[in-house]
Amino acid sequence: MSYERDLAYIHDVGFTDYARGAAPHLLELLDHAGIREGTVVDLGCGTGLWARALAEAGYEVVGLDISPAMIEIARERVPAASFEVGSFTAFDPPPCRAVTALGEPLAYLFDGANTSRALLALCRRVYRALEPGGLFIFDLLEPGVTPRGEYELFRQGYDWAIHCRAEEDRRRRLLTRHITTFRRDGEHFRREREVHELRLYRAAKIAAELRAMGFRVRRVRSFGAVKLRAGHTGLIARRIP
Repeated sequence: MSYERDLAYIHDVGFTDYARGAAPHLLELLDHAGIREGTVVDLGCGTGLWARALAEAGYEVVGLDISPAMIEIARERVPAASFEVGSFTAFDPPPCRAVTALGEPLAYLFDGANTSRALLALCRRVYRALEPGGLFIFDLLEPGVTPRGEYELFRQGYDWAIHCRAEEDRRRRLLTRHITTFRRDGEHFRREREVHELRLYRAAKIAAELRAMGFRVRRVRSFGAVKLRAGHTGLIARRIP
């Protein structure tokens, strides 16, 4: 299951701080790199919050997400953008000036073809798609993201609530999230469950692979005002001109 309708809705109304908070800094990164127009590809675009910021700044946006429910919201939010339902493992980015993948979408194992090799193959396709000087900005979760091996989260709004229990298997480098959602349906709440598995990567190793492909890479602990938690690492890779 990949963010079905109720979880997509809850994510859109209750978990937007990252996308909203990081957007101004990400736009500055593009500007400082001389990327002030042209096509930006957003992998794992979710409900289109970052895509909207890009479109409002004058970029042409191509968004991809494996969740049809997420894409439905994104299309309503950003009619000018081009959105596609699919997995990055089978996606060939068009010629572009930047590619982003924020909210650790490259780690999700909804697609059985998403392996470590598939990630590196994507990086090579991104390199070929980018213009010289283009940016590839994404984030990953690393082993040790849960200091005690597990954590729980509960959050609620007017017409929804969510409980998430996450557990880390450090030997297999997997994070599993057990998610229960509650969504108001008339006088009652309906309950749905999803289980998400994410692969944990060592950012230093991925950065080394990117450098070998021809990127200049730096790891970051924040995107502007958004501080990344322990085990959550951002990478900014620039195709060397």
